[in-house]
Amino acid sequence: MRKILFVNAPSCFTAYSGTKTNAVLQRYPLLGHAILAAVARQLGNKVDVLDLGIIENWQEALVSELQQYKPNIICMSSMTPLFNEVAEVSFFIRKHVGKDVTMILGGPHPTALPEESLRESAFDIVVISEGEKAFEAILNGTPLKKIPGVYYKDGENICSTPGHSYVEDLDTIPYPAYDLYDLSKYKMPKIVAKKSPMAVYMASRGCAFNCSFCDKNIFGRKMRYKSPGIVVDQIKYLLKLGFKEVRFNDDLFTTNIERAKTICERIIHSNLKFQWQLSSGVRVDRVDLEFLKLAKRAGCYSMGVGFEAADQKALDSANKKIKVAQSYKAAELFKKAKMDYVGFFMLGLPSDTEETLKKTIKFATELDCTFAKVTVTVPFPGTSLFREYEAKGLIKSRDWSKYNFHSIKEIYQHPNLNMETLSKYYNKFYHVYYLRPSYIIKTFFRAIREGTIFHYILYAAQTLFPKFLKTNPKYKYKKLKKSL
Repeated sequence: MRKILFVNAPSCFTAYSGTKTNAVLQRYPLLGHAILAAVARQLGNKVDVLDLGIIENWQEALVSELQQYKPNIICMSSMTPLFNEVAEVSFFIRKHVGKDVTMILGGPHPTALPEESLRESAFDIVVISEGEKAFEAILNGTPLKKIPGVYYKDGENICSTPGHSYVEDLDTIPYPAYDLYDLSKYKMPKIVAKKSPMAVYMASRGCAFNCSFCDKNIFGRKMRYKSPGIVVDQIKYLLKLGFKEVRFNDDLFTTNIERAKTICERIIHSNLKFQWQLSSGVRVDRVDLEFLKLAKRAGCYSMGVGFEAADQKALDSANKKIKVAQSYKAAELFKKAKMDYVGFFMLGLPSDTEETLKKTIKFATELDCTFAKVTVTVPFPGTSLFREYEAKGLIKSRDWSKYNFHSIKEIYQHPNLNMETLSKYYNKFYHVYYLRPSYIIKTFFRAIREGTIFHYILYAAQTLFPKFLKTNPKYKYKKLKKSL
């Protein structure tokens, strides 16, 4: 029996500490690792997870796990801002386990830059896009050269196989092995989730749209769905494990809005009493009042909505394919349904100017979302925006730790704006939006009703004064390098 270990990066939950998102830093078991762990366990392997993001002295914990568990295969995943750290952790692991342990890497960053990710780390294999089918083939002993969508080291060379290994029937994916996690360690801010622990869940994969700032390389553009019956059964499973809330993390939950309504109806008819939210699954052109009312009856209390910008030219420059008028209409629907909605906005879309940044801030106040979150546009590897800017010579840094939505660095040259201007309006957005007297009064009475007044005061301070009120201070790479 092989022993497989999934390791989560130390800064997975704190990469944005010290920024305007201080108040919403979260901790939750990783869905990707839970699903792959279930795949491995289904094949008769022994599996464990080590979440370094919830451990203070993570180096000591990692060494202890390696010595006692003695894994044969170690798996990690990485987003772009975490890649430098993940690479360093891989060298740390290699130092303690030698060459006989196979190390596998997946996730958005290695999918975008697989060869570079292998050359700059101690991993043996990179699995691109979805991991289930390729991981299963690896565990079954299939030669790597016969598995679609893998890159691997062969001495000093890096070999690759063409294609991807997408799961066509999502109902065949095993239930996530969340039982491997100590759920008591995962607490959420009340501004993000009403109850803890919260489970991340996906009822579909893919996104039919092609926004230039978004990476479609993991799940692709073809929509694939779990059947509504399976969705309800898996929610029952999550609640039985001890989760108190569920976050649907689909790229676009309402692509097929009639199916979305069916899921809500199934939840209602099953008499399931739980709270849930859609963190990023709603476009302004894919929502109607009937769906919002059904979702609320089914226990949904909040949805994330991509409004992005007030200027139509800016939206078009990112290939967003929505109209500003649709954003106003969607906001009215949310208010009519009495559904909380978190507005997502972006500064620095390709055609943005200082004037359009001002328009977006005013636009956000007019929409008057329950909460608003703004990011500076970052051309991540794997996006068409990165390819466009790289071709034009606008990418100035490949230090991936600087690729942070909420910490503006000189990583690229915007066609019309400098980073100082983007930083100025990023900070201005939060102050203008959250210091409006009408918003303060409305939120004060909301907090009184919910009994969360002290939480809201703390969250406001963490948002407005992030450098002085850091939550879970960001892990420093220098500490790790000194230990090697």
